[in-house]
Amino acid sequence: MKKNIILIAAAFLALGMTACTDEPIINPGEGTELPSEMPMVKSASDLIGTEWNYTMEDIAFVDPAGDTMAMLPLSDLVFGLSFDASHAHFTFPEAVTVINAGMDADGMPTMEELEELAYAYTYDPISETGALTATAYAEDGTPTDVQIPFSYDTATDAIVIDFNTVLEMTGMDGNVMNVTLVFHRNI
Repeated sequence: MKKNIILIAAAFLALGMTACTDEPIINPGEGTELPSEMPMVKSASDLIGTEWNYTMEDIAFVDPAGDTMAMLPLSDLVFGLSFDASHAHFTFPEAVTVINAGMDADGMPTMEELEELAYAYTYDPISETGALTATAYAEDGTPTDVQIPFSYDTATDAIVIDFNTVLEMTGMDGNVMNVTLVFHRNI
């Protein structure tokens, strides 16, 4: 059986920083500003055909005096999230390579470069929360569903994925790293 290793969480955990914007919310259909309290995603069907971006932030390394010693430029790394009628598709910047490693039916190792990860999704407009779901396989071939919860922020028209919740669900909580990904709508 093929063992799938989903590396997107590790990539986001290793590089993730919170991204925010103060830009006004624009209704792409009419080109007019909407009040920030008016949600643009009122149902799961409102996600269909939308595209969102998460842009990494540069990381500065500072000395004890507070002076910048080095800068790790990451702001050119933009991850995509797009929705069709049944799946949410994570796409990666050209500079990021994601590998799916596993075993084939004969026990031989396999490696495959992924251009995207597709997750089935659900969305509850009342709680403004949803989940991205994929199937992963244990070493013995037993399938298990992996869920990544998300929320929709009506004030900023953003999809927020809090990986701390994912870590808690997998028993990997206790880390001091705060990883929240904020995807903003492509307009």
